[in-house]
Amino acid sequence: MLVTGASRGIGQATAGAFLAAGWRVVAGMRRPADATDAAGLHVVRLDVTDAASVRDAVGAAHEIAGGPLACVVNNAGWALFGAVEDVDLDIVRRQFETNLFGAIAVIQAALPAMRRAGSGVVVGVSTLAGRFPIPLFGMYAASKLALAAVLEALALEHGPAGVRAVLIEAGVVRTGFAGSTVISGSAGEQESPYAEVRAGVLGTLRGIREECGLEARQVADAIVAAVEDDGAPFRSVLADPGLAVVAPDASGDGERHADVRRLFGLAPATGAGRPR
Repeated sequence: MLVTGASRGIGQATAGAFLAAGWRVVAGMRRPADATDAAGLHVVRLDVTDAASVRDAVGAAHEIAGGPLACVVNNAGWALFGAVEDVDLDIVRRQFETNLFGAIAVIQAALPAMRRAGSGVVVGVSTLAGRFPIPLFGMYAASKLALAAVLEALALEHGPAGVRAVLIEAGVVRTGFAGSTVISGSAGEQESPYAEVRAGVLGTLRGIREECGLEARQVADAIVAAVEDDGAPFRSVLADPGLAVVAPDASGDGERHADVRRLFGLAPATGAGRPR
């Protein structure tokens, strides 16, 4: 099996969890030198935005596995922090290259052998923010929502062929993920018109992470459980207590937006409407 983005955080924990469960694990990462020593772990260089790197890494994983991969976990990704009004679209495109198109490239490289073998599991690691976007993380949420759509279509396309697709949606996780977040536009500036929103969002997320955030190993264990259970649902939701108050599908959009505003300490919408 192959895990992308396995040098840290959820990817690293997932590779370890599969190893502990007796799987032959290939850990894909852009910088193999960052790999931690783990007995039995096979490390390959994998940049999901580079077609040649994807081809070589999946080919190496097939050789290590001795045949079609039994599982691919698409975990590689990063977050973009910025307001819809002025976020740099070139950076947005870069994020989609990793979070969405990179995952699709890995799936396309691994899937034909899975389909011919009539078995295999494709996993997408996503976030609850993909279904209820958090202010200033809209572009990140969009990339994850798009990934969810691709995985769901895949589940419908390949169910009869014996290949399963699984989507893992996690809340706030205690990892170093925040350190790789890219800030774009005015949202990071001291005098930004979004300063109040920024303070509310970052303060709330920091509090959730410290007080009741999920551990990376909890997400990893959920991935292993979903992969090893042929009867597992397509979507597995891991909501930390801090975000459970705005869990998807709990209410209509109006009520959910009000819940999100309360959670992050944001002013209510004015409802001024359009000028006449």
